[in-house]
Amino acid sequence: MTTVYFIRHAESDNSVNDNRIRPLTQKGMRDRALVTEFLRDKSIDLVFSSPFKRALDTIADFAEKNHFKIEKVEDFRERTSDSVGLSKSDFFSYIKRQWAGFNYKFDGECLAEVQARNIAALNKILSVHNNRNIVIGTHGTALSTIINYYDNSYGYENFMAMVDIMPWVVRMSFTNTDCAGMAKIDLFNPDIKPDYGHCRVSTADLGALKAYRFAAVLARFRDKWLYCRAKERDSYENPGGHIEEGETPLEAAKRELYEETGALDFDIEAAFDYSVHIPTEYSNGQVFFARIRELGVLPEFEMAEISLLDSIPEKMRFPGILPVLYEKMQGWLNLQSAKDELWDLYDTDRNLTGGVK
Repeated sequence: MTTVYFIRHAESDNSVNDNRIRPLTQKGMRDRALVTEFLRDKSIDLVFSSPFKRALDTIADFAEKNHFKIEKVEDFRERTSDSVGLSKSDFFSYIKRQWAGFNYKFDGECLAEVQARNIAALNKILSVHNNRNIVIGTHGTALSTIINYYDNSYGYENFMAMVDIMPWVVRMSFTNTDCAGMAKIDLFNPDIKPDYGHCRVSTADLGALKAYRFAAVLARFRDKWLYCRAKERDSYENPGGHIEEGETPLEAAKRELYEETGALDFDIEAAFDYSVHIPTEYSNGQVFFARIRELGVLPEFEMAEISLLDSIPEKMRFPGILPVLYEKMQGWLNLQSAKDELWDLYDTDRNLTGGVK
């Protein structure tokens, strides 16, 4: 998997109108240290940047201290602005109109054009530098259009929420050129934890999302649904977790099922894709259905016990996620049952007619 750290530049001097040479302020120069410290232990392999001075200078401290040459990529530049001279109220009205219609412009670039060239530049890097850790110095609008490309729920309100956060980091994970997940990181508030109490879960047909960070398993044993409870929690969850480096989603699902339930003998198959969106990140995953025939001793990993239930647990770890996956799984199982019935009817009819159709 390839990891890209997009670094939105630090505070710049807006009294300089020339986009290409606009420098950082003194505060911006100081805040570069946040970027350097954040990237320090990320095992970075390559560093790219917009050619604009404020983007280059924001990552220059990290690059110099770690002996990286910054490769400038022209298409990572910021939006060509047609907003110079607008009043503050007119400027925000103009920005809102651009986000309402990606093709809207009256002089400079529309957001669709910014997005197209940034994604093309990104895909070129991803196709050449697979399974690497990469830094890209970028800008607020340019980065926001990249985010929107992979998460079309990201819009004007999200853009306005990050306008004054400089520098800002967005981490994306890719399998080839397919995005498996994204995290937005506020370097000024690094201890903020993901809030899974407020999430949006979507499901998709199997294989639709193409790249995955998680494997989730909904499992049956003795005509009951099986859940597990971690040692440090009093709530239950379905088996599942991160797909580790080099694993397929199926391999991860099998490993997690054993580690979190002790399942020894089972049938398992992929059912559908899902994506979890919270304010600071999103991740894609695959959901598997398992029918367990034999349970062994619960391994000494993170789980304290398992529980067999008729439905979902009353006290669950991810109340915004599990009910959605459970409902989708019920529909998937009903569809599989209907397919089996049709096949049985076809097979019976074929036997009665001697296999002649």
